[in-house]
Amino acid sequence: VRLHGELMCGGVLVGRSWVLTAAHCFAGNRNELAWTVVVGDHELGKPGAGERAVPVRRILPHPKFNPKTFHGDLALLELAVPLAPSPAVSPVCLPSGPTEPSPGTPCYIAGWGSLYEEGPVADVVMEAQVPLLSQETCRGALGKDLLTSAMFCAGYLSGGIDSCQGDSGGPLACQDPASHHFVLYGITSWGDGCGERGKPGVYTRVTAFTDWLSLQMDSAPGSREPSCFDLLALAQLPPEQQNPERARLCTFYAGSCRAPQGRTTCARLAEETCRARIRRCGSSVPTELHSYAQTLVDLLRQAGDFIRNHGTALGYIPFHRDPYSHSVPRARVLLPGLGHSTVSPQFTLMSPSMFLLPIPVVAACPGLNESAVRVGAVRELYAWVLRVPEADLAMTFQEILVDLGSKNTKGLYRAQVRATVGGRPTAFTGLVGLESDSLARSMPGLVALALEALKT
Repeated sequence: VRLHGELMCGGVLVGRSWVLTAAHCFAGNRNELAWTVVVGDHELGKPGAGERAVPVRRILPHPKFNPKTFHGDLALLELAVPLAPSPAVSPVCLPSGPTEPSPGTPCYIAGWGSLYEEGPVADVVMEAQVPLLSQETCRGALGKDLLTSAMFCAGYLSGGIDSCQGDSGGPLACQDPASHHFVLYGITSWGDGCGERGKPGVYTRVTAFTDWLSLQMDSAPGSREPSCFDLLALAQLPPEQQNPERARLCTFYAGSCRAPQGRTTCARLAEETCRARIRRCGSSVPTELHSYAQTLVDLLRQAGDFIRNHGTALGYIPFHRDPYSHSVPRARVLLPGLGHSTVSPQFTLMSPSMFLLPIPVVAACPGLNESAVRVGAVRELYAWVLRVPEADLAMTFQEILVDLGSKNTKGLYRAQVRATVGGRPTAFTGLVGLESDSLARSMPGLVALALEALKT
């Protein structure tokens, strides 16, 4: 689960259009336009043949999520594109009832989070086996006031193997002894450090929320307020389809009208409320500039994959994620040298490429239709970019003044940049890498800053 293209949390595919993750991942940003779910990924920084970025249509945190206690720490993400079934992958099973495996049962966790507390994230998805702990053991280790009935612990009191920062929202799954299917019993939530002695990881208890999950996933499409994704997608429809689709979406607001107001008055108020909602969604778009730049990067990645897979002679330029760090939520992962491995055949149902099914190819370029919705959301504000002649579609650096004493933990330096973008000169401050790999990682961020400096 990515914010502005940057890894933020893990997630688990629980339906063709639904990903289950942790609610605290969205504490800083609830705008679905800023979020994407990446499917088919295994190694960060290395685009895979099946990797796709899927826009998020709607974010549904549990209504009783408490950011202070982390009670109810789970959220459903509705994907913009229902994912087609595949012989190789399928959603993980949800519990069919309140019964859970007994303490001591070995279960599995997975994610790309930090390799140790405050350490770097894993390059490839990591997996570990951890035993379930009883509530009494967990309360004794962490304190009875911190653990609610909707949480449970898993891990080793001796420490070592655990989840860590960046693993939030990822799975804890146990194999059903009868069916041999993996069942999702926990969502990685929080912990005191990573892999410390006497401090096991804490997970949201999925069985406590199965009724809510079913209610959300089974709700009729028109029963919820239209999301910003839905409303801004109207601009992508042919003109003759826009008004009927807007009318369909706006009927949600007529439901709050009182009978004495009359049908005509209700229809007018619903239309006004809906238009105000569209304006609010549109006003949030400029703040999502990094997401816009990342969408362009994703499109170039997808085009590159398509070119390689179809054997054309066109060149391909590898792009990498932007360098700007975000506040990574509390989570946990696996310590180096202590049972880390890539996903094994015993855990194939729970590999992230299994949580998130690949999008079927549509038209000529995979993922183009859903990505076009995100690009279109900022088309008017940055329309000049789309009108730049192909011959000028470049960013040329004139001068980069680097503060050599400002190196951060990602190997990037503060710098004053003078450049020409699409034939237009600009200057801005950004983060730049001096080595070839760090420079490549810094490019999307520099492009986004250049567009921000030139916006009209």
